[in-house]
Amino acid sequence: MARRMPDWSELQDDLLAFIARRLNLIEDYSSFRTVCKSWHSAATKNNFSSDLPRVPWLMLAEEEDNTDGSSCRKFFSLYNGMILKKKIPKASRQKCMESMGWLITIGEDEGEVSLLHPFSGVRIELPHQNTTEDYRRRQTGNLCTFFNRAVLSASPSHTSDYILMVIDGGKGYISFWKPGDLRWNRIILDQSIHPAASGLDVVYFNGYFYGVDRLGRIIV
Repeated sequence: MARRMPDWSELQDDLLAFIARRLNLIEDYSSFRTVCKSWHSAATKNNFSSDLPRVPWLMLAEEEDNTDGSSCRKFFSLYNGMILKKKIPKASRQKCMESMGWLITIGEDEGEVSLLHPFSGVRIELPHQNTTEDYRRRQTGNLCTFFNRAVLSASPSHTSDYILMVIDGGKGYISFWKPGDLRWNRIILDQSIHPAASGLDVVYFNGYFYGVDRLGRIIV
């Protein structure tokens, strides 16, 4: 008598959810979703533990998909060298920066700004760059490049209590935005530190934003 192979699509929902929560790598989670309809239903945002430690992905430059002419992005896994190809229409022809697993996108020509999660597709509209002080519409090639650095204090996937800090690309000023703000807020620095001249960079650590310039000077 032939042995009947188990039908993996008939696994109970609670068991599928348990398996999904044990997956650490986003590439494994993506494969899990494609097995069948029931497995796809179990692979929800709530069942993916984003608190587990994981190796980051690198997002490569945008390129055209030869199959239909649309644009797509490639993500390179530093863990196993895998390349994941994904269409992200909301990031098409946008300048993209990354923080906390989210993309900070700047629109072509006009410079609209938004937070975009590349896998869930969730998008958070932010104030236009022209709400910053001394904004001047400036283009290089096709993309407006006024913001050149962006750092989140926390992931919008987990909380609405977060701050997005940016460095303006023109004169190197620092501005920030938090949920509920209608414009970007300028931070006035000590006169001895001029962001554009000092090559200022910003990181977030242990509850504080730290600015570090090329001379090793630090502001908090």
